[in-house]
Parts: sequence; C-alpha cells; structure tokens
Amino acid sequence: MRLLSLFLTLLSLLALTLPSPARAGNLTLVYHQIGQQGGVTLGMPAETLRRRVLNLRAQGYLFVTSSEVLTYPHPVKTASLRFDDGFESIYRVAFPVLRELGVRATVYPILDLIGQPGHMTQAQLDELRAAGWEIGSHTRTHAALIDLAPRRLAWELGPGEAALPCVAYPFYLQDARVRRAARQSFTCGAGGAFGVRGEPYALPGPLASPWDDWLLPLRAGAGLDLRVPVLLGLGGNVLLGAPGAAQAAPPLWNPAAFELVGSGALSLGWQGGVRDTRLLVRQGSLMLGLNFLRGRETYGGATLAYNLAPVTLAMGYGTRGPVAGVAVALGGYGEVWGRYLDGSSAVGAELIPLNYLRLKAEYTLAPAGALRGEAQYALPVLPGEGRPVRVLLGYDRGWYAGGTLRLGANSASLTSRLDRLSFGVRVQTLW
Repeated sequence: MRLLSLFLTLLSLLALTLPSPARAGNLTLVYHQIGQQGGVTLGMPAETLRRRVLNLRAQGYLFVTSSEVLTYPHPVKTASLRFDDGFESIYRVAFPVLRELGVRATVYPILDLIGQPGHMTQAQLDELRAAGWEIGSHTRTHAALIDLAPRRLAWELGPGEAALPCVAYPFYLQDARVRRAARQSFTCGAGGAFGVRGEPYALPGPLASPWDDWLLPLRAGAGLDLRVPVLLGLGGNVLLGAPGAAQAAPPLWNPAAFELVGSGALSLGWQGGVRDTRLLVRQGSLMLGLNFLRGRETYGGATLAYNLAPVTLAMGYGTRGPVAGVAVALGGYGEVWGRYLDGSSAVGAELIPLNYLRLKAEYTLAPAGALRGEAQYALPVLPGEGRPVRVLLGYDRGWYAGGTLRLGANSASLTSRLDRLSFGVRVQTLW
C-alpha cells in the first residue's frame, strides 16, 4: 500500500512539473497595488517593482502583455506584469516607473468599479492603453465565478462597452463552465498559481512572495512552480500513519469529474477516524485523479479521465482493483455521473441550480443501497469578496451540519454530526 501511494504521488509530481517546450520560460507576476500598505500582492513599494523589473531584464526576460504570452516560442523568456482590480495606485505609482523603464503591463479592472473612489477612471485606462498597456476585465462585480449559475456567469463575463482581450478570474477560481463562458468574450483567461501550460483560458499567475527577487526566476528557469511543495505535502499526508483494515471507496467520489474542476484541486479531510486525501490535476482535456483513505477505512488509487464534451470517461486502478466512471455535463449547471468499483456501482450528481448554491449527491446501487448528499450555500456577506462565508448540511449514515470559510482559492470547513458527538474538518485549495 505505501509503495503504491508513493508511486502515485511521484507520478502526479512528474505530470505536474514537466515543463512545456512552448512556454517553460514564461513568468507572470501578479499584484494589486503599488506604493500602498497591504501585504505581498495588495501593496508593494515602487522601488521593489523597479528592482524586480531590472533584475528580470538583466536575466534576459522580455516583458509582454497577458494576451501576448502564448505568441512567443521557446526559448524566448517572457515576463508579464498583471495588476488586478484596477486600483488608482497603478496609474499614479506603477505607470510612471514602468513608462521610464519602457515596460508595458496588463491591468484588470473590476468593470463596475471603474471611476469609483480608489479605482482608475476610464480616462486613466485609456491613457494606459495609448501607452501600449493592455486593459482586460476582472469581471463586472468581482464575484466568485465557480459559484454562479449559467445566466449570471455569462453576465459577469460580458465584454462591457468595449471589447477586451483577456479576463482575470477573481480569486483565481475557474472551471470548465467558466472557461467556456470566457471564450464567448475574450481571447484568453488568467488564472491562479499553477494554471495549465499552453492553454489560453487557464494562464498561470504564480503567487507573489517576499522572495520573488530570486524565487520566481529560479522556478521559471527550471520549468517548476509551487506545485512541488504542494505535492510533497500530499505525499507526506498519504504516507503518514498505518492504513486501516476496512476497504472502502471515498465518499461523494466522481472519478470522471471535469465540468466543475478548474486546473486542479487538493483537499484533505478528517471525519470519523478517516483521513481523506484527494488530488485532481488537469492538462487540457485530461484529468489525473488520486484518492487516498487512511485510518478506520483505507483506499488508494489513481484515475485518468478524458473529456469528450459533454461526456467525460474515466478509467483507473486502486487497492480494490479497476475503477471506471462516466460523467455527463448538464449545460452549465453541473454534471451527473456513474462509477463502478469492485462489484459496487454508484450514481451521483454535482449541481449549481442557483447562484451560490451547490448540491452533491451519491447513491450506491450495489451491493447495498446507501445515500449520501451535501448542500452548501454562500451567505450574502461580503459579496465583493466572493461571499466567503458558507453554511452546509449533509447526510452520510446520519445528518451533519457546519460552515465553510473561503479565502481566495483556499477554504476550510468544520462540520458536526447531529446524531452524536463527532466533528469533521476539510481544507481545500483550488487552482
């Protein structure tokens, strides 16, 4: 079991970190404000911006805009500066510095906040465009796009009064539905830390850090990124502790998941003496999945899914033998799916029927019927921050309830059984 776990983790690490021959040299730096106080990406001194540009230029990097990233072949090393939200400090502080250095950048304003206090005006954006900058969209209201039903999703990703080349997904959150909607209005879409190499609608945007002066050039030059420590953490969690005796399948598990997945996801859960670890990694139409249970129940396996929209097919192998799955997309509202594993079959669904409401359900058909389900709703609190506070209610051999707090692309959930004293925790990061 441990050898299988180690092999699967190393397989995932290899799949994630192999550089793309076309774009191994690209480097994106994502910021929000310049010359302000507010953290690593929310505020950075102008002199730090100047120093990083000069350092990258000395290492042979050519500065381009977001939509130009895919037009430069290997071995040309490109760098792109991305400023999200459209704060006025970009015009007042960053623009003079970069104009002096002859560097163009891309700014992604929240369209409904253009001209509002603290944000750039349309005249300032027009001046940046005239200077060679690229103006994109950060959606109309900065909503978390993966929480929206199709009609609201299309509205958020509308081009506005002027056609814009690229969209930056708020909180780095996107899925197949979001990418399809983005294609209707934009030529590219910018995501989070990892992205998908060579894919116009999942461009990476590595997380900024205090060590960017040396870390980002090192990462880009080696063709690696922050997936390495993420996967090392995954491997440590999988190998920690002895496997249990009872073979089981991960709950609410769709091996053919694709419609509601972005570029990848890592989740760790603890409930009822069972540690549940899951990893999804997408490359184009392919999806690699790893699943591990440890503790009172045990399972380990890997699946490979291929999307033939609207159908996704999956095959894999684990400690209970071969596994097969199929999923069918439901026109932007989610997907229904089926799974077969070691004589046991199950059907399920994951749906977004209304904005900010997500439903999951699974029914095991054989050898004995069993029902699981969970509903999660984002409360109308802090809408400009993607409604980060959520409540959930679920059923899995008994009712449980809890809440979720999402910070950017990361979330943490705490649940409690209603029939006995038992707590569960889940943490997840999306990209």
